Amino acid sequence: MIKKVIRPFWSYDVQKTEKWLSYMAENGYFLVKINRVTRCFFFQKDEPRKLTYRIGFDKMQGESLSGGLIAEGWTKVLRTGNWFVTSNEKPPEQIKTSSVREGIIKHNRIIMYIFGSIVFYFSIIAVFFLSMSGLLLFSSDQVVVEKSPYWILTYLYFSAVIATYLLALYSMVTIHRTNKKLINEKGISDALYSKTQDAVNLSKAEERQLKRSGQLIVKRKLGWMYAPDMLELWLEKMEAQGYNLYRISKTGTTFHFLIGSHRRVSYCADYQNIADESYFDIHRDAGWKSVFNSFGSIQKWSIWSREYSEEEERPQIYSDKTNQLKHARKIAISYSCLFLPLIIVYMFNLGLGFELMKNNHPDPQRIFTIIVMLLAILSFGSYSIRTWMYYRRLKKQVGC
Repeated sequence: MIKKVIRPFWSYDVQKTEKWLSYMAENGYFLVKINRVTRCFFFQKDEPRKLTYRIGFDKMQGESLSGGLIAEGWTKVLRTGNWFVTSNEKPPEQIKTSSVREGIIKHNRIIMYIFGSIVFYFSIIAVFFLSMSGLLLFSSDQVVVEKSPYWILTYLYFSAVIATYLLALYSMVTIHRTNKKLINEKGISDALYSKTQDAVNLSKAEERQLKRSGQLIVKRKLGWMYAPDMLELWLEKMEAQGYNLYRISKTGTTFHFLIGSHRRVSYCADYQNIADESYFDIHRDAGWKSVFNSFGSIQKWSIWSREYSEEEERPQIYSDKTNQLKHARKIAISYSCLFLPLIIVYMFNLGLGFELMKNNHPDPQRIFTIIVMLLAILSFGSYSIRTWMYYRRLKKQVGC
């Protein structure tokens, strides 16, 4: 007897899917096939048993498991594409070794990047639509809505857009939550990414007391990611003056310093589109400490620090100048692609606003809307220009 069950979002939370497969086995239904296109699971009816399931993702995984996994009692249930499922009859508390999760984490991040692009694209369309609606709303002209027999197509289109947007948003949130659980499953704490490894943890009351006594000062840096070299220089100057970086806020804009000793500390603000888990291990093994890690899983900023003596040269994460220049160019291109569509939308609406003002008497609401759009264009334009100025400064240092 074959039982078929549809689970459209099974790969978004593999741990939940594994528990569900174990539950099905306890009820006598054992997995025999997965159709990745239809998202269907096929089960064969048999005598109930307790099994522990493990889902993996690996492009290089062969038909057979490694000797270590076989010795631990794992057997391969099936393979579909790069996905594979294994099972084990041992109780979970007795299992010491299982397949790694890195492949799923990397795969999830790529999926998040795709859904993030969809959310960004539809957000731009929404901004454009709302801007147009605002101009028409504040316009003194009378807006006439013509009846059309094709309104049903318009409704269907907007319904599809909203459904796609919500699906992409749901997918991003769910996959991000799954990745955090998979990372914690490996024993990697998120706090390890957001704080220095040897930082003293102070309570909020202790921080307030240090602020009142002048031993802790707070500085804010907005938009530092558009000129990361300036941030690195500023942090190193603060350390040289005796202001030791204690922590950075979760948003990455507020910096807390404890008044201490003069130190020679090298800082590096690093940008990664899709950060790999080994990326953090490599830098920590080289002596760098993670003092900040942004929330984003798709576009991730990290700030690293490393103290050094007067006899040492200033350490750098990217010792190869060519790689450093490529890194700066990646930042400039990424933010240009992010802001350019917004600038185009606002420039189009700005031109429409000036056209309406030319043909009609200007009113305060319309003038306010135009000022807001001008500020948005200048802000987004300056962000993009700053990233290319950073690239140009680095290019001069490299001598290219």
